[in-house]
Amino acid sequence: MVFSRLFGRKTPLEQMRRARDDARWADVLQFSENVRPEELSTADREAFESLLQVAGDQLAQLNLEEGEGCARAGETVKAREHFELALSQVRDDVLRKAIEAALTGLAAPAKPASSPGPGGAVHCGTGGCSTGRTAAPVGEDAEFLDEASRFELTLASYPAELAERYLDVSDAFRRAFLATHDGRDAQALELYAQVPEAERSDLYYFERGSLAARSGDSAAAQRDLRRALELNPSHVPALEALIALALGAGRLDEARDHALRGLESGSAPSFCLSRLAIIHTRQGDYDQALDYARQALDAGPADPDILLLTSSLLERRGELGEAERLLARMSGGGCKGGASAHLAEFWLRHGRNLEKALDAFNQAARQEPGNPRWRLRIGETYLARGWKKEGRALVEEALGHPGLSPDLRAAAEKILSVS
Repeated sequence: MVFSRLFGRKTPLEQMRRARDDARWADVLQFSENVRPEELSTADREAFESLLQVAGDQLAQLNLEEGEGCARAGETVKAREHFELALSQVRDDVLRKAIEAALTGLAAPAKPASSPGPGGAVHCGTGGCSTGRTAAPVGEDAEFLDEASRFELTLASYPAELAERYLDVSDAFRRAFLATHDGRDAQALELYAQVPEAERSDLYYFERGSLAARSGDSAAAQRDLRRALELNPSHVPALEALIALALGAGRLDEARDHALRGLESGSAPSFCLSRLAIIHTRQGDYDQALDYARQALDAGPADPDILLLTSSLLERRGELGEAERLLARMSGGGCKGGASAHLAEFWLRHGRNLEKALDAFNQAARQEPGNPRWRLRIGETYLARGWKKEGRALVEEALGHPGLSPDLRAAAEKILSVS
């Protein structure tokens, strides 16, 4: 069904009504931007306000429910984001109070991480790598805690077997460690220099090397991380960080050597296999990359990056069924589940399940209202369903957004040239 048959030459107010009837609440607000309330009659202005209220409250209710799901799952930061977005949308006083109560019930948000370390992963994809750690769940009151409590809270994000070893470090190392994780980089470097040589273990070199990596001193980072592995060949976070640094700098042979040595020693097999898959993908050896990717999935928990890479390699070979099954293993962006945006993009590429894909893109747009990618995908889906005028308008809007990435910008231009 083509778009003109659905909407014809309707006014923005009529388009808002149609979107309301289809429960496309984000589109109601989108169409409202083309309405000039001062030019409306009294009756139309009242209808306009009513449509805004209904759409705002519906979106707020959705975000409230998503936030509650995130809170139950322990995703406090995501829950807070949903609740705050809901507050920006809500108009109903009763619903507003419910959202405010949910927001009040959350714990204080965690501070952002200040340095790389073992509490998080070394995030690598086909586009590059960076070393990062997940902050310990320390709230805004952390600055008022004593040193021992801050140390304990920071270690809460570390693997248990590694965190236990930190309990025996010297006071000098502990002070340097806390300065690192408080973001006091210059002071941390001075404090690390004060740690006696006899106390410089693999933990010491890993922490100092991670600080150097975050500060952009790649040479110093590599020296310290290599030293950490010399002292403790089974120090997995140091191995992961070294591979990430090499991949990020495009030193593929070096990254492969680290990964192969880690694989031979039995250190983090799933991670090493996944990095080998990434390396061979970058080198254009897709068959070998797929072999390593499948081994990585068999060796350990499914990392989202490797799920995406494996699916992409399978899709490239035309093995669409297996590619789709892998993407279906990824949860949706919301805490209530549903199809992920990556699965929705797969469906869109192959003209499948367009209604479900649209739901997933709308969900992603609610979570990231400032990300033009989702406006582009929604527009593409509209075009795929035959809604030409509305689809083109959304693609054009995404194309005009300064935050649209170069690859998506090229895709949007191509879409407009053929639609």
